[in-house]
Amino acid sequence: MLTFISAIIIGLIAAYTSGYAMKNMAWGSIIGIAAMILTQVLIGLYIRTRVNKINNAIQAKLQEVQAKIQRKVNMMQQKPGMSPKFMQSTIEKEQAQAVHNALEMTEQLKRYYLWSPLLAKQINTMKMMFHYQIKEFAQADALMDKCLFFDSTSSAMRIARMYRKNDPALDKFAKSKLKRAKGDSAVLLYALYSWILVKRNEIEAARQVLADSKKRCDNEVLNANWERLTNDKAKNFSNAALGEMWYMLYLEEPKVKTQRMRPQF
Repeated sequence: MLTFISAIIIGLIAAYTSGYAMKNMAWGSIIGIAAMILTQVLIGLYIRTRVNKINNAIQAKLQEVQAKIQRKVNMMQQKPGMSPKFMQSTIEKEQAQAVHNALEMTEQLKRYYLWSPLLAKQINTMKMMFHYQIKEFAQADALMDKCLFFDSTSSAMRIARMYRKNDPALDKFAKSKLKRAKGDSAVLLYALYSWILVKRNEIEAARQVLADSKKRCDNEVLNANWERLTNDKAKNFSNAALGEMWYMLYLEEPKVKTQRMRPQF
């Protein structure tokens, strides 16, 4: 908003001063419009540079912690008698601390919210995903209405929460995202929505969703589940082969727990 207002003010000043100096308001108007556009571009580039700098710092810090956790995992696995439960608990605590530090770093971006209309929603989406990844679902839910859902991961997180809360708007939201999804980014959404339909015992609807997925993406897990539903083997429906992509939604626990180096922020 401030970017637009600043551009208008500078444009008007440029139009008036140049038009008065040249005694030609037509040229003054052209110069004013050019000044307005240039101002918006320059401010936009500056804000983007500052935001990217902070985002890169957040990513670098998370990667640093991730590497540290991996080293600790390797050391703990080498110790005989180490309890997997204790190891998992230790890792989750360190991951949670890393995410909380990242959330604190996002506060530096608030100063730019008034300069970029969509920035607040972009940062809220990042914060929502951070909270979700460390199972702080109440905080994630509080941010959902302030987010942008342009990517499959954030969209899947919202659908998963809508399922948990029996939100009647789930089907409409899920279908709207499936219409735009394609390629690898579509896999998680099709896997999730078909799983939800199976859980609701809407087997034919789930089979149709998986049939539609063949037009959008080619995935062995989706194809296998379609065959199971087609052959009346809904009990064998499983997204387990998707691995962390699936389990990061926390709708199911892996039968053999793995150490999750979460997430690819």
